[in-house]
Amino acid sequence: MNKKETIIKISEMSGVNLTECEKVQDSFEVIFSNELSQSGGAINAFDKIYKVMSFIKSKKDN
Repeated sequence: MNKKETIIKISEMSGVNLTECEKVQDSFEVIFSNELSQSGGAINAFDKIYKVMSFIKSKKDN
């Protein structure tokens, strides 16, 4: 799945328009890239990203 397909799928599942989904996707890519470069390795970066995604999911579920 490429970036455009991912944005379309997120929009379909969330009901958020494509422009807003693209902004979120772009922001996530920047955050992920920064975490990878500052975390001292991929495992630490993935751990941080997992925590962020878990937090977002918990807010969505409430």
